[in-house]
Amino acid sequence: MYPLKIDFEEEDFTELVSLLRNWASGEKIAKKFGISRNAVWKKIQRLKEMGFEVESKRRKGYKIVSQPDFSAISILEALKSINAERIVKRIYYYPETDSTNNRARNLESGSFVIARRQLSGKGRLGREWMSEKGGLYFSFVLEPPFGVEDVPKITLTAGVAVAESLADFNAKLKWPNDVLIHGKKVCGILSEISGEVERLKIIVGVGINVKNPVPEGATNLAAFNPEVSLNEVLKEVVRSFIDYYDRLCSGKWEEIRQRWIELSDTIGKKVKVNVAGKIYSGKAIGLDVDGGLLIESNGVEKIYSGDCFYI
Repeated sequence: MYPLKIDFEEEDFTELVSLLRNWASGEKIAKKFGISRNAVWKKIQRLKEMGFEVESKRRKGYKIVSQPDFSAISILEALKSINAERIVKRIYYYPETDSTNNRARNLESGSFVIARRQLSGKGRLGREWMSEKGGLYFSFVLEPPFGVEDVPKITLTAGVAVAESLADFNAKLKWPNDVLIHGKKVCGILSEISGEVERLKIIVGVGINVKNPVPEGATNLAAFNPEVSLNEVLKEVVRSFIDYYDRLCSGKWEEIRQRWIELSDTIGKKVKVNVAGKIYSGKAIGLDVDGGLLIESNGVEKIYSGDCFYI
């Protein structure tokens, strides 16, 4: 399915939506916005693309009869309200796609890909992430001012950002890329490298269980707040991510690392980490300066990637 592309500086449709709460003739709309009747038709089609159902009748004009609670226009308005243009220049909205990380792979820096549903949501090591409607599934395309050696820090930074935005749910972090509520997974983060080494692009994919059905062992936000809003969660998560990404880019990794430790659900627990078939077991005692998990067992091991299990 092709995406609906919205440039961040695109005209604000809020006024048009407000006008169409009641019947409005093409002439009235044209006069209101100083445009031609043909341009009015194009605006109406644009609203339909965004998920609005617009009725049209001769001599009455146009009227919105239904709109999705979470749509391309609500996403645009949410991101504009937090000045997200610092890192988001254009939005690619999919009602349904395979994976937002896949769709983001060949896009330019500043792109933000979001889908209502993923058919092949991606987790670590190629695992599938259940991604039914009601969740948030999005990816940033970034061009950071640092090298490939610092890429793992972005995943940890994104985790802190998500956990901070979900503070009301007492969210905690599980190394390396999960966010938990009461010990159950509510969010997964997947960072991938794209582009050339000399012009590094990083895709940061985030999947959050909000109102969607979840597999056994996971949870969603609606389990703790049935009135939770997709738009509000999106706004708070992106706001927090921009804040922490700015800190990372300005050399404040140590501050982020300390915050990760404070929010950690992993540190202090006995763990088993599978690194390409090799198993490391022991007590998680900290996060090293490069983001590796420190495991104590007959000495201290530093693990920079792998599957972490509690034992």
